[in-house]
Amino acid sequence: MAKIIVEQVQGGGSGTALTVPTAAATVNNQAVVGSTAGVLSHSPIALPAAASGANNRPLVGATSGATSFSPLALPAADGAANKPITTNGSGQLQFGAVALPAADGTANQVLQTNGSGVGSWGTISSSPVIDDNILSTGMVISSSARQNVYSTGEWSSSGPNSTYYNNLQDASSQGQAWNMLMGDGKPDATTDQIFYANDDGEQFHRELLFAHNRRMGHNMRDFNYHDNATSQSYAGVTFSCIPIRNSASSGSTNVVIKAIRSCGNNNYGGCSNMYYTATYSSGTNYANATGGAWTVLNSHASNDDTYEYTCTVPVAAGTTVLLFMSSAHRYHTTYRFKDTHTWYDLHTAFASDIKCDQRMLHALWMGRQPSQTNSTHTPYELYTTCATLFGDR
Repeated sequence: MAKIIVEQVQGGGSGTALTVPTAAATVNNQAVVGSTAGVLSHSPIALPAAASGANNRPLVGATSGATSFSPLALPAADGAANKPITTNGSGQLQFGAVALPAADGTANQVLQTNGSGVGSWGTISSSPVIDDNILSTGMVISSSARQNVYSTGEWSSSGPNSTYYNNLQDASSQGQAWNMLMGDGKPDATTDQIFYANDDGEQFHRELLFAHNRRMGHNMRDFNYHDNATSQSYAGVTFSCIPIRNSASSGSTNVVIKAIRSCGNNNYGGCSNMYYTATYSSGTNYANATGGAWTVLNSHASNDDTYEYTCTVPVAAGTTVLLFMSSAHRYHTTYRFKDTHTWYDLHTAFASDIKCDQRMLHALWMGRQPSQTNSTHTPYELYTTCATLFGDR
């Protein structure tokens, strides 16, 4: 058979002469490619033997030089800046919903989102965070052997500030009760003065107490006072506080908790329930608390071993309210006193969005109030302290 042997081909009289390959392709589907010197050769990469089968499939190569269409299709259009490519799980690549930061962060930062599709670098808070969703309800409790409160050697004739009434009938008594709950009725004292709390070996001093199930506290706890305690004239006193948080995003909830208290001697040894609602410079974050006010729910002044009361406390969404209770030690016989101080039906109070605020509970246990004095009280500082110790919210 006749054949034509050529080494170059040229189009037209003035076109560039192209040198043709001198050997066959090494594998099927190799394309002919050219160089700037006009030399044609077989590409080491073979083209796919068939069409892609779907739009936007890129070519991929194997180490053998064969190519094929990728099973993953590229996005049909460009995405927004810094959006990573992801797969939809069905062979289609797409741009992610969250844009990555345009620049690197600093050491130990973590990637976070603003919830609107923008990622950024953030720093993890060094404050420990205590989760309210743990199955735990607790209170802080303190007490004082107030027996003989107006006697020389015990409290002064005016108590830590002025005449004290345990039924919390006035603002002065409310402030003194709060200070004593916090462990010191005269927190700004500069001399050797008694603390007006935990002033007997059997007393509580700003202690944490947790519920076993539906109730917490104590019933008819026995106290033994040897120092001239031969009557019920001025009873010892006990205080507790439960921080209640409404974790809902809107609305207000009336929280119902039941209490049983002993009352020792009229209003000096009465009992009471009240709650503290903070005010804020803006919003309702702990760190923005600037003040607040007590609302007295119940003030009882008659002698009683087990006086019951149902507390109804309104708690706005996203806020924490401090529920406070006072009881008095009930005279039993010479030197002997009984104390009942109990919360119950906690399982119905703390349900759904209503939580025992664990951050605030631990702040009540260990936080300071720098502006506190014996004649003022600043519960709102426990909110700002809580933000510092356990993280703001």
